[in-house]
Amino acid sequence: MKSTTLLGAAFALTAMQVILPEQQAHAHGWTEFPQARQSICYDQGGLWSGTPPNAACAQAKAISGTYPFVQRNEFAINIAAPRYNNMDAVKAAVPDGSLCYANDPQKSGMGAEHTEWTRTEMQPGMFELVFNATAPHNPSFWQFYITKDGVDVTKPLKWDDLTLIEEYGNVAVGNDKKYRMNVTIPADRSGDAILYTRWQRVDAVGEGFYNCSDITISGDGPINPPEPELPHLVQGSAFIPSDIKLSTPQIGESVNYTIFNKDGVEHTHFSLTITQDNNTDWDRLLASQLNGYYDTNYGGQVFIGRWHAEMNHYMYFRNELHNNFINSKNSETSGQFSISAANSYVDAVITPTVLQVIKNATVTYGDYVVLTPKDSVGDVVSVSWLQISGSPVDTEIGSNNELMINTGLLENTEHQLSFELTIYGQGEQDSTVYSFSVIPTQVEPDPNPEPEPTPDPNTNWHPKVIYTGGDQINHNGKTWTAKWWTQGEEPGTTGQWGVWR
Repeated sequence: MKSTTLLGAAFALTAMQVILPEQQAHAHGWTEFPQARQSICYDQGGLWSGTPPNAACAQAKAISGTYPFVQRNEFAINIAAPRYNNMDAVKAAVPDGSLCYANDPQKSGMGAEHTEWTRTEMQPGMFELVFNATAPHNPSFWQFYITKDGVDVTKPLKWDDLTLIEEYGNVAVGNDKKYRMNVTIPADRSGDAILYTRWQRVDAVGEGFYNCSDITISGDGPINPPEPELPHLVQGSAFIPSDIKLSTPQIGESVNYTIFNKDGVEHTHFSLTITQDNNTDWDRLLASQLNGYYDTNYGGQVFIGRWHAEMNHYMYFRNELHNNFINSKNSETSGQFSISAANSYVDAVITPTVLQVIKNATVTYGDYVVLTPKDSVGDVVSVSWLQISGSPVDTEIGSNNELMINTGLLENTEHQLSFELTIYGQGEQDSTVYSFSVIPTQVEPDPNPEPEPTPDPNTNWHPKVIYTGGDQINHNGKTWTAKWWTQGEEPGTTGQWGVWR
């Protein structure tokens, strides 16, 4: 089996229906204008409970669950150098029908046929395309395509549907982490179309990003993205106080920042474990966690950084450790920075306290990461858990409503996982998000392993058989299809968005 090292945990987010920004190790961005379809679905809501208001987004959720939306900035595939320069290799890696989800089966709902994708109104001629890079990558190059006149854009997109209209080499990213390029829509075009963006990293791995933006070309739409509204935030104390005798945090320690509301009650808490990769940039990364969270959930009412007059927006000033500040809508909002020793242990049990919002947690040990609600304030009627970010993992619900997370099947790299806990009481409910990093580590394989049974789609489900995405079995009078790798999970027990459909 594998063991898991828990690197760090952020607890006690007190907002209702909290959703953390995506923090994948390979999470890099989306087309912001004209907006990519997965980002439009994310912004329109209805993903975590209920049904998205847009019928196409609702269909995508029914097919793929929430996974494509929490990973809206990772519609990507790796095509190793130098093959990414060969369009035949690119088309083989991202075959016809899969262009809008970069051939990731877990996001296939975003490429399904539908007539109701939300469209951005555009004009023929030149406009400024904006790509929101949550993690900029240079060197890289860009290609922009548009569907040919007459193509049925309600159908899954094919390469032969597209015409290349613009190319760029290495483009510098702005201080706001946005790439901006001029793209020209042909003057003779009108009607519905798809603008297709390919952003290719120039490196050995060859990671490339593919986004579909649904547009309607007319004479009435905006030619440039709307100007952002001027924020009105009040500058508070320094993010990293200068009177704290700070040396560079040591590898393995955690840097933390807690936000308190106007009543001095903890509102959110953010944590980052110091590693070899981030030990020279930890302050900006910690600030970006907070800024992304408040931008996603509270319209940017809290921001770590300063106002940049020339750029006309707030930004974090890199390499100015003591010259960034907490800025907030309410001047009584405050923050506190701290450094703590990191904990390392084999898998974990995280035990939150509920219902008068979950404000703390205790940690025990076991073969799984386990989140266990207990010691509630008030009567708990029911509890629900929802994975909102990270690689899909096997989970079970225990007798005490604990969520048992099997991390043993994750690849041996660092994974960021987030789960939302919702507590339902007598006429009330409350929720929070738990976010943590795990690194599963390989152990020596059994030199004499028992042969695994081979899955047969015409046989009944067996708990010792390993099934992969697309395998079909019979169980309790129904035919079930596996959505991804699974073993030992009984069909009918994995829930609406679980592995079996």
